[in-house]
Amino acid sequence: MAFSVAGFIWLLLLGVPDDPIPAEPVLSLMVNETPLAPHMTSFIAEAGSLVRVSCSDSLVWSICDMQAAGREFSFTLPRSHGIFTLTARNGSSIQQWAVIVPVQGCRMRTATLNSYPMGFFGGTESVTRRNIPDRFIELNGETIGTRLSTHFAMNDFLCTIRGDWPQYMALDLQLVQKLEALLAEVKNLYPEARELHIISGFRTPAYNASIGNETDNSLHLYGKAADFWIEGWPANNLMDDVDRNKRIDVYDGEYVIGLIRALEARGDVAAGGASAYRWTESHGPYVHVDTRGSAARWQTRRNLVTDPVI
Repeated sequence: MAFSVAGFIWLLLLGVPDDPIPAEPVLSLMVNETPLAPHMTSFIAEAGSLVRVSCSDSLVWSICDMQAAGREFSFTLPRSHGIFTLTARNGSSIQQWAVIVPVQGCRMRTATLNSYPMGFFGGTESVTRRNIPDRFIELNGETIGTRLSTHFAMNDFLCTIRGDWPQYMALDLQLVQKLEALLAEVKNLYPEARELHIISGFRTPAYNASIGNETDNSLHLYGKAADFWIEGWPANNLMDDVDRNKRIDVYDGEYVIGLIRALEARGDVAAGGASAYRWTESHGPYVHVDTRGSAARWQTRRNLVTDPVI
């Protein structure tokens, strides 16, 4: 089909500074003959692997020192981990994707990874290797803000940012895709929604213990879980009244969980756990969601703040 230059301007997927809604990616990308999910602007590939990308438009492609023109582009990634930028151009217009080459989990042999303090996965020093995530993403000051999808960047999922680099995190991109699909579903029913605000993503075992969490197998340790609330614009650090009952309470979270279950039932997103959490003295209601592979739910206390009427 004919390509619209005006529609192809990517604007770094952020829009203008005062625009709360990022611009959507225009191109539908195929990666190794598999469509990249809607809203996604990143994918994972192994070091030294051959990657084939394609699009319905003829473009000028480039990554590292490689370049080609056409509807398809094949390239071999460096034999080192990192985040590489795949660029597609049409004249002066540009769109980019982050190609994430992870560090293999087998490189973690103690409580650190390349001197970065992690703690022990599984809670003990004698833990077997199966408790360590298969791979980690290495981050530095330049890549911490890498955009993963229309609405989410790498730093949205990192609970703590230390003062030194590199840092490492585990992250399941199926979780990013699930949150994008959920935000789109929420907007269809609650147009005021502008942001899915993540309050907790990946946690190292050391950080998880420091906040008093005694669970050694939390999916947050594996980059497969996120806690969040839905906000309108401007953001006020509080769940919106998405069920429109004139109250901000745990039932707004229950409403969101209903949408998650509908997406899972349709096969649009990975199955996982989901539960709604009440007000606390430090923050409002929120929702936990994960990509464990099977539906799960657990009971939480309903409310702490009395009569939280808007």
